[in-house]
Amino acid sequence: MAEEKAFDKTPLNTVGRLPARGSYDKDVIKSIIEEAKVGHVAWVDDEGLPQCIPMLGAVEDIDGDLFIYFHGYQAARFVKSLSEQGTRMVATFTLIDGYVLALSHFHHSMNYRSAVLHGFSLPFGSFAHEKGKETELKAEKFKLVVEAAVPGRWEHARTPDDTEIASTGLIRMQVETGSAKRREGGPKDEKKDLEDPALKHIWTGVVPVTRTAGAPEPMDFVNFAPPEHVLNLQ
Repeated sequence: MAEEKAFDKTPLNTVGRLPARGSYDKDVIKSIIEEAKVGHVAWVDDEGLPQCIPMLGAVEDIDGDLFIYFHGYQAARFVKSLSEQGTRMVATFTLIDGYVLALSHFHHSMNYRSAVLHGFSLPFGSFAHEKGKETELKAEKFKLVVEAAVPGRWEHARTPDDTEIASTGLIRMQVETGSAKRREGGPKDEKKDLEDPALKHIWTGVVPVTRTAGAPEPMDFVNFAPPEHVLNLQ
């Protein structure tokens, strides 16, 4: 069966406002998650209260099905809530690419890329081929989360022991549907403003935003140069 490269448009994921900016391509969505790294995870708790927490996320594509992994302390309330099979979840990831400064306040904006994913929690062991392999799978996906945060780091640090794996909660979200949205380019000024001589003194344009890491700062006991995977973060 051929992999589905894009999500079908549904009432849940269809971009309503400025639909031309929307995308349902799974590769586009994955690229946003991988670059943003931190997403906001929302759900309704057992008391009926809405909750939303920023969490490091790692995305995995298995034959066209997307899964996102989030980790936290095993005993934390949100981990317990999201560990229950079938808990409905929404995860959003956002990247700011520029400040858009227009002639009028109304048309000021941001250039951005965002992804909104709808799905549900799926504990390890949910699939027939996973039965009896929950701990092994959890350790495997723990590596996925570490590599999503710092590519190449897994081979350059001590691997977690059984106690550490047991104390770490790992939430697996199966994505049912999702979409991405992007704004790029300059401000969309009104014709009347572009032609108004009184506004010619106003600076208008785009200020790009980029994310950069600073120079590595080693601990006192480290007396050797940073390895390549650390330098690649700059």
